[in-house]
Amino acid sequence: MEYRIRSALIALTGVVAFAAGAPESATARELVYSSSVPAKHPVHATGLEPFFKRVEEATGGSLTFKLFPGGTLASGKTTLNAISNGTADMGLLADVYTPGDLSTSALTSDLAVLGKDARVMTGAVNQTLLIDCEPCKQDYLKHKVLPLASYSLTPYYLMCTGTPISKPEEMAGKKIRGTGAMGQLAAAMGGMPVNVTSAEIYEALQRGQADCALGPVPWLKSYTLWDLVKSVTDRPVGTYHGTNFINIRTDTWKKLSAKEKKAVRENLARATREMAEVYEKDDAEIRKESTAKGVQWVKPDAAFGAAVENFRENDTKRVIELAASRGVKNPEPIVDLFTKNVEKWTAIVAEIGDGTWGPEQWDKYQAALQREVFDKVQDK
Repeated sequence: MEYRIRSALIALTGVVAFAAGAPESATARELVYSSSVPAKHPVHATGLEPFFKRVEEATGGSLTFKLFPGGTLASGKTTLNAISNGTADMGLLADVYTPGDLSTSALTSDLAVLGKDARVMTGAVNQTLLIDCEPCKQDYLKHKVLPLASYSLTPYYLMCTGTPISKPEEMAGKKIRGTGAMGQLAAAMGGMPVNVTSAEIYEALQRGQADCALGPVPWLKSYTLWDLVKSVTDRPVGTYHGTNFINIRTDTWKKLSAKEKKAVRENLARATREMAEVYEKDDAEIRKESTAKGVQWVKPDAAFGAAVENFRENDTKRVIELAASRGVKNPEPIVDLFTKNVEKWTAIVAEIGDGTWGPEQWDKYQAALQREVFDKVQDK
């Protein structure tokens, strides 16, 4: 959806600003946002579009947004460059697609098997990137990108188009879409990792480039994978928590007025909460829908779970060595920092409540995000 301000309102805003002696509002500024995921993806409908609308209202229309979904402006692998060179002002960034450019940030994403709860990982990754890990933030800043908010996907499952997989040995020789740590997990269990973006999974499964995909349950719907997937192995294996969904080109940010920056900052916690909330809700609902569509949920044997746990227990060394090979200095303290933040947010989420949350619990979660992360961000 494109967000535009009517010319009459623009003119009126300019007149009012001039009369009030506030030239910063005299001209509406349209920010271009590039997204590689489909137009109907929840990050647009639930995260970005409401966020854009709230910012527009808070700025009196001095900021508007134009969204280019589905890779129409840049792909998942080229969005970082598109923001850096000014093709876009904002965009959806997943560090797994550009680990060479975002090597320190990708270090935390490579710890995917630590993820068991998206609410926990969303809190931990935002605190790490925005507050505690300056080298992580510098990854973005050196590409002229200011990170503002990230979210974690819900836990990943193995989704297959052919014979159901319930034992680790059944993964042998299977072509499995898995990036980063998920690809390493697939390889460790005998599979053959296939590295394509999330937007390319459907085509990869359709053409036989991949037999299975590792991904969160909502992808069955948002990417219509349930048209191809016949079975899901019912055992979560980790999360992907490196999606930076609200960020802005540093040169663009510098041009915003104090009022416009405030409008953006004050709406980040809510947008982040809404992404975490919609994924949790969709996870449960889409699981039921997929069953109704004929997708079989297969309980794996104990050996499958043991193989995943074995990988989790031994993966930290691999992640540290990989980060060092990418030029990250002293990766061990960053791993320790992120692990402690995961522990911290595990406690925060547990205190709010176990199981499915209602509005009251989600309000408390949003307040925690605001208090522990977004109130502490130092403006750039």
